[in-house]
Amino acid sequence: MADLTEILSRFHKRDRRALAEILSRVENSQPLPAPISDGANEMRARDKRATVVGITGSGGAGKSTLVGALVSHVRGLGLTVGVLACDPQSPVTGGALLGDRIRVRFDPADEGVYFRSMSTRGAAGGISAATAVARDCLQAFGFDLILIETVGVGQDQIGVRALVDTLALLVTPNSGDEVQWEKAGLIEVADLIVVNKSDLPGADRVRQQLISALSLGPHGQQPPVLNVIAATGVGVPELWQAIAARG
Repeated sequence: MADLTEILSRFHKRDRRALAEILSRVENSQPLPAPISDGANEMRARDKRATVVGITGSGGAGKSTLVGALVSHVRGLGLTVGVLACDPQSPVTGGALLGDRIRVRFDPADEGVYFRSMSTRGAAGGISAATAVARDCLQAFGFDLILIETVGVGQDQIGVRALVDTLALLVTPNSGDEVQWEKAGLIEVADLIVVNKSDLPGADRVRQQLISALSLGPHGQQPPVLNVIAATGVGVPELWQAIAARG
């Protein structure tokens, strides 16, 4: 790996390769240079430039498709986006399986988008143990929006809650019944609930089940339940408006 001083110099010039090298250090548990972490903390304290959004939900809910749709929409608004996609660990290499890299569609030549797959490496909560520091790196690099996608298994993926400004829970018309919603736990910490594939039969029923389950919760103000079709972009502008409205 190149000399750290030289990497830092390129990082502050917004060199994407330097960003990749820094993130590799983070994933390998190597010390993060203070100028980067300090810069991220200063940026958050000064103006909190980056909006940080978590996308969670079960496997097959369409998280990666939604990430791609959100990236496309916000790029159309002129905003830059950094994506941290947490993938399962490869049993061969120990790295990320790169499933999200395959499913998310974006223009690799677009300098306004940066995509990084991160292996969970056995960490609990649906995210990599390095996610928080990686988020700080993207903050310091100067992205307008940071999307963090969880790995997508089980119902215990609340580790991302502390790392984001807005947590969106993605469900589908075949996600389960009222009892499952009450057991899931995720709906208790989500800021937005998104019914994806809302053109499928049962979408309205699931939306009403969610609204009913949320009405029994302790929150004074219940999170919005939004319908989207991530594959076609239907409902994505409204989802972004809901995210932006949260500041």
